[in-house]
Amino acid sequence: MPGVIDIWVNLLGRDDARRFLDQDQNRRIEEFFGSDVSSGTGAEETIALMDSLGVSAGVLTGAVSSGTEEMLEVAGRFPGRFTVAALVDQATQPTNNVRRIRRLGEHPGFAMVRVAPLVEQHPINAPLYYPVYAACEEMGLPVAINVGVPGPLVRSRCQDPVLLEDVLIDFPDLVVIGAHMGHPYEGLLIQYMMKWPNLYLSTTAYSAKYMDPALVRFMDSSRGIEKVLYGSDHPFLPMPKALEAARALPLSEPAKAAFLGGTAERLLSARGTGGPPRS
Repeated sequence: MPGVIDIWVNLLGRDDARRFLDQDQNRRIEEFFGSDVSSGTGAEETIALMDSLGVSAGVLTGAVSSGTEEMLEVAGRFPGRFTVAALVDQATQPTNNVRRIRRLGEHPGFAMVRVAPLVEQHPINAPLYYPVYAACEEMGLPVAINVGVPGPLVRSRCQDPVLLEDVLIDFPDLVVIGAHMGHPYEGLLIQYMMKWPNLYLSTTAYSAKYMDPALVRFMDSSRGIEKVLYGSDHPFLPMPKALEAARALPLSEPAKAAFLGGTAERLLSARGTGGPPRS
């Protein structure tokens, strides 16, 4: 049985985490999730926490413009425990983003690109993101795209999952992971995951305790068993709380193994194998 892989882990000092939570649009996150940033989340502390919970590996997040090299250095100090994702944080500079992603992609520890439309309020299918999608498709890098109504107090329409279809049609070999659950569009996303072979969904920043029962049933079906991935967004959704809820889902052992780590292991190890996996 594969180990647990948490596909969204943040390494932040206490002050950086506090600044994020104190932004006006994020003021409800701490209350809603019970975030604990009192001591920060350094690499050693995070590894110790992962060990205590039985988490074998995590995906760290930096920014495309800066910070990702530091995450790669951390990953290098703990072989086998971390891979690294980069968040597109300056969408209005697509050429620079592609150049950076190509350079980062030369590193064996670089595993994923993240697109969070809520941050800059560009829609999922914005032309600004298309060069990034094209580069990731070419390099075999999965792209995690935030979908659904976001927790921060910003407009939601840029993350409407309907917009995913443009990306999936225009980049048929791109692996897309809908991040942060996609609530309240789970029914639509189930249909999309059955329709589009390279579309997946993750529970990042959304407690499995509140998952739509229809989605849980889908995860244990022949067409959905490898379509949903576990992740926390630690420390904003603390890893212990996220994992406890994930492990409590009423899933068969094969479905639970795929959810907690098997599917992530398959997707994240697909780089350089001649193309993305297909369901």
